Amino acid sequence: MTRGRCAMLAALVWGCAAPVSPCGTGLAPVDLLGTWTYEGDQSAPPATLSGTLTITSQAGQAFTGTLDVTQMDGSGSHPLSGPVTGCALDAASVDFSALFTVEAAARRHLGTVKMGVTMDSITNGTWVESGSSGPIASGTFKSARQSGP
Repeated sequence: MTRGRCAMLAALVWGCAAPVSPCGTGLAPVDLLGTWTYEGDQSAPPATLSGTLTITSQAGQAFTGTLDVTQMDGSGSHPLSGPVTGCALDAASVDFSALFTVEAAARRHLGTVKMGVTMDSITNGTWVESGSSGPIASGTFKSARQSGP
């Protein structure tokens, strides 16, 4: 793991319950509305995640939506879904939490937004899930917009 990723993960661990607050209310620095693919990996225990991130509302920097994924691990396939709340920190960074209905802790995500002529994406993403005693799981993710404005 690179130093940059370690620093990002450490920053996430210190503030895992919710995205940075308050989000700005001015013009959105980047338009995130739409449907995005979601692919991720969990470090320990090892697992892969795939599914859909849907951003349904954006007001200023704040956005909401849902994350629906399937987590594949040594014990099989597990569907996870829940609401997403987050902030577009600037034109290149997002910070959001997904609260899966089967788990008591939110998974906080931090990623880099790249808007392109042919594809919009969220890359270099890291996530961490924490409980009252500290980190439970962590990993990486990436997304690509499938539909939207």
